[in-house]
Amino acid sequence: MELKFHRFSHKETGRVILVPAGRYGNFLNTVRKLTNYVKYNIPKYYVVHLVLTLKEAATDIDHKHLHRVMQFIDTRLKRSDTDFKYVAVKEIQKERLEKYGEEAIHFHVLCIYSRPYVFPKAEEIAKSWRLGSVKITAPKVRMKVQKIINYIGKYIGKGYEYEELEVRKSFTASQIRQVYKLNPSRLALLLIYYPLKLAEKFKCTFTKVTYNGDLVKRFISEWFYEGIDYDPVPF
Repeated sequence: MELKFHRFSHKETGRVILVPAGRYGNFLNTVRKLTNYVKYNIPKYYVVHLVLTLKEAATDIDHKHLHRVMQFIDTRLKRSDTDFKYVAVKEIQKERLEKYGEEAIHFHVLCIYSRPYVFPKAEEIAKSWRLGSVKITAPKVRMKVQKIINYIGKYIGKGYEYEELEVRKSFTASQIRQVYKLNPSRLALLLIYYPLKLAEKFKCTFTKVTYNGDLVKRFISEWFYEGIDYDPVPF
């Protein structure tokens, strides 16, 4: 099995960099959007890590079951006027495979919200999940936003696992506005000149930012795109 990477070379120095592509690349881009959103919208936030497991082995569990749980949590937190975002990953339960020879999946969900003491208890979430157990882990110290990516990487897994699942949707996340997919330096530059509420209405690509079809900002890249590279993952 191979992982895909976008290959770029610097226009002046010729330096080559590889940027993750495929499902893992999409996942990292989603995490970037999430961290940008939190940085500019939730000055004081709290983090919970959910693990949703199954009573019986099943690899074809549908995302509608996960979305039912996320809708339950979102509705509960809205009662307290709490901002709530999440990113969830479907992962193979390797312990069950090794112990019982059964291949099953579970979900890891990173939840970020804006008020303390309002998150539902595990037993309440389990009633919505209805397929197995629910475990909640909360960091002892509230993390700085730039550490969220490291937290996700530690608890949710390596890039090859998304390809290994061989499913179309190996992760899902909250809807976040386009402007937050810009890299942090470009987003920060944009917000020097435009208020956040206006910037959230912009449409963004890698090089252009537009508003109602008009060009707002064009970013000049120092890199040439050279296509896709592949890197084998050892097992």
